[in-house]
Amino acid sequence: MVQTNLVQSQNPQWPLHTVCDTEKITVTYRSCDLLQDVGFTFLPCPERLTDLIKIRLALILRQPIDELYLSYELWLHGRSIPLLNQDEPLCLPHFPRFKFCGSRRGEIITVESSFKSNIHILLKANFDLKLRATNQDGFLIACVNATLSFH
Repeated sequence: MVQTNLVQSQNPQWPLHTVCDTEKITVTYRSCDLLQDVGFTFLPCPERLTDLIKIRLALILRQPIDELYLSYELWLHGRSIPLLNQDEPLCLPHFPRFKFCGSRRGEIITVESSFKSNIHILLKANFDLKLRATNQDGFLIACVNATLSFH
């Protein structure tokens, strides 16, 4: 579910959402955009990161996305240096990689993709994943902080 209400409280933040909760993995996330929550799911909940995971993300655009840039970092929980840090253009002028490229303010966009990692995690560990998407004007389109806990 996508919500566009501003959270009113002493510490304004969106609720913590649980995407997966199994014996082997727990995935939770919270939108870090104070103005908008993000809907995010895994189908199915993976037993391992090497399983094929279908990902779905939904949100209402507050600004157009003629260009869209994704920045993500993966951290071992509590460490000061990221394991992975990458910036990637998703939509560029004259090179729309996805069907949501060119979407306008007020439109609901749904992103569906598949993911399969080459990372084999054999130990119990917690990882923090930070995702930020910005448009051509530097406007924040989506922001998510997630935690992946391997039991």
